[in-house]
Formats: sequence, C-alpha cells, structure tokens
Amino acid sequence: MKSLLVSLIAVLLLSAQSGVAEETAEGPEMLGFYHFYAPDPGAVVAAMDKFWASDCGKEYPAEVALAAEVFNGGYASSHFVLNTFPNAAAQEQAASILMSCPDGRVFLEDLQSAGVVPTTQYLGFHAAEGGNWREDMAFAKFDIVVEGQNQGLYVGAWQKMMAGVLEDIDVSSYGIGAVVFGNDKFSHWVYVGAPTSTALAATQQALLTHPDFQTFLKEAGGLRTNVNTTLVQILKGYSHD
Repeated sequence: MKSLLVSLIAVLLLSAQSGVAEETAEGPEMLGFYHFYAPDPGAVVAAMDKFWASDCGKEYPAEVALAAEVFNGGYASSHFVLNTFPNAAAQEQAASILMSCPDGRVFLEDLQSAGVVPTTQYLGFHAAEGGNWREDMAFAKFDIVVEGQNQGLYVGAWQKMMAGVLEDIDVSSYGIGAVVFGNDKFSHWVYVGAPTSTALAATQQALLTHPDFQTFLKEAGGLRTNVNTTLVQILKGYSHD
C-alpha cells in the first residue's frame, strides 16, 4: 500500500493545471489531477502546508490547488490535488524533487499517516479555455468521453457554443481539457467556474437554458458521452508568486 501511495502521489505532484491552449518553445502547459479519499482533510492541508514551506517545497516548479469534491456521484474520492506546470520539463523536475528530496519523502509519509487513499490520476492539457480559473473558487466539472475521430468536431462545436453564450452571460472561467494519460474513464473534462457556489448555480442555470446551448446539444450532443458531473470547491492554493 505504501509503494502504491508513493507512486500515485508522485504522479499527482508531477501533474499540472492551468489554462491556456497556447504552446511555448518548451512545450504546452500540463495539467495533472490526483484524486483521493481523505478521512482527515485537515491533516492533508497540514501536510501540504509543511511541504510547501520546506526547502524542497520552495523549489517545487508548479502551482498547486487542493479541492474538495462536494458532490461527485459514485466516485470514491473526496478531494483532488491539481498541479499546474509550465511544461513537461517542469513536471520532470517536480518528480525528481518529490522522490529524492527528504522533505518530499516526509510529505508522502505524512499523507499516508493521514489515511489518504489514492483513487485515480490523469494528465492532460487545455484544448480551449477562457477567463481566469485562478480567481474562481467553485466549479462544475463534466467528465466526458469523445471518440478520437470526433474530438476536433466536438471542441469546435463547444467553442462556437461558448462564443454565443458569452454574448449574453458573464461566465467567469470555462474550458475543455484533453486527457493524455489516465483516460480509462473519460477522455476530456469540461468546466465552468465562478467565485462562489451561489454564483456558479446562477451561471449554470443561465447557460443550460441558453438557445446556443440547446443548439449545441442538437448538433453535437451525440459526439460525447457524459460520465459524471462534479461540484468542486477550491480549499487552498499554493504558488511561489
């Protein structure tokens, strides 16, 4: 169990999130999600605070967010950690720090002592996005399956729909991500963000009843299969800014 926990958390903290479908000379920004069940969320926060304040944590090349899955259907996880890396090289550097640095090993041991149970992890990148998710605290996250031959069509139709929606609705942040590794359950995730859960509910209601969304369902709804929808609440963020 310990080796599994170590390896999965390593993958998690190599992962990434952010949100631009832009590619730099070093490669695209990477997004990694690590989902887990935590019987003592406070102990997880304490472990993350401790690592981030350590010498090794100060060198960790990522932005990190801890999120609670407030409602997530039948998923076994209660939380996830999301890392944002500027590129794959930063992800590789983070893996080295986590596995070779004494503070990294202590962090993994602290999570194990807190009863953390890994559930799933995946790595991907933004295919399209808008707004600034870093300023939001509540998200509706939709896990979907889009077959390879339909992926371009789906992303294009989604972007067209959002362009129409944004003419009438102020959506704080939104995006669609593609899973590169760990896509055994879904191939993409779509999100809508807001500063609060109350604001998110209002945005969702307006979006789901918008004519462009209804058109999108008729034209492109068959291109994807819904797997699950999660209400996400950001608990704490970590960065070196």
